[in-house]
This record gives sequence, structure tokens and C-alpha cells, in this order.
Amino acid sequence: MKKFVILSSLLAAGFTLPVVADVKVELSPDLTLLAVNGSEDFGEKWYSNTREVNLNDGDNQILVRVEKLIPQAGDWAKFNSKPMVVSFNASNEIVKLSPAFKIDGIQAQKAFEKAPKLDLRTKSSQNVNFNFAVLPGSYSILTGYEKALAAFNSKQGDTKYLLASPVSPSIVANEATIQSSNQKVILSSVQSDFLSLSNAERKRFLQWAIIQ
Repeated sequence: MKKFVILSSLLAAGFTLPVVADVKVELSPDLTLLAVNGSEDFGEKWYSNTREVNLNDGDNQILVRVEKLIPQAGDWAKFNSKPMVVSFNASNEIVKLSPAFKIDGIQAQKAFEKAPKLDLRTKSSQNVNFNFAVLPGSYSILTGYEKALAAFNSKQGDTKYLLASPVSPSIVANEATIQSSNQKVILSSVQSDFLSLSNAERKRFLQWAIIQ
């Protein structure tokens, strides 16, 4: 009762309560969330059953890719697109991100690989402006996407999504050169990353790897 009286007095005096607003991004079933605002630490991973994510109003960036089973010659094959960077600005809105066209066969898959395109729309089907790019550089499920994202954002001159220890594009390029010239380096890196995981994380990764 006392709290109610205090709240009523504040409202009567002209005080207003702050409006809690944010942006909810819903993903179509074809898309997998890989990173949010430069970080893979967005909650659920491995990789990734997250179908929606709540973000602060304003500028935001998410990294996604298409993951879908495609019918091919009487069988099914897994299609994993290249990671795609989506940067946008929205406030107090629910938006949905999806491929710009239906990927329901090998021809549609080839078309998307050649010219990937996404749609970002509000609940009322209004287009939301966004910047789009296929993530360049070196990355993998085990080593993560944060370095490649940091290099991409640094090259774009966008510091909003850089984490505490950004990586320069030249470092990522050097890593890619080393990996392409020495397969043993790749194997050693993968083994090291795998062994650094907890038992639960190893189990989730192996479950994910089986379907790739």
C-alpha cells in the first residue's frame, strides 16, 4: 500500500516511468545465429538453436548463415552458406531476418551461393534498411568468428562492435596464409581447440559435427 501511495504521488507530481524498449530479432528456420555485436557470447551456441535475440535500441550487428538440408538426386545434402554480416538500426521493434527467396532445391542453392541476399522486415512487412556483407577472412566453428568479425569491422572503420582485443586484418590474413600452406598447422589448431573444450562442450560439438 505504501509503495502504491509513493508511485501515485510521483505520477501526480509529473514524473513518468522510463519506457523499457528494445529490438527483438526473429530468425527464419533456415538461418543459424553465429555472433551478436562482434561476440559469440550471446547465450546458446553449438550451433545454434537460438531463434530470436533481444538487442538494445539503436545500431546492432548479427552474423548468420543459412543451414538447410537440400534435396539432391533422391537424397539430402546439407547446405551451409558463408557467414553473412547484417548491420542495422532499429528501435522498439520486432524484426524478422530471412533469406530473400526460398532455398528449396539445388538451383536455388546455387543462386544463393552466387548472390546471397537476405530480407529484414518488421511484423507489418515493412523493409528495414541494413548493411550486408559476406564475412571475409579466416574462421571456423572451433576457432570462432570473433577475430574475422573484428578484422572486418576494423577495415570498415566501425569500432562499435570491436571487442576488448581487436585483431588487425593483417593478422587474420597472415593466419589464413599459414593455414593454407601447411595442413599440419590446421590439424594442430583444431586438435588444440577441441582439447580445450569441456566434456559437455566436446559432446555438443561432436553432435553438431555429425550432421555437417
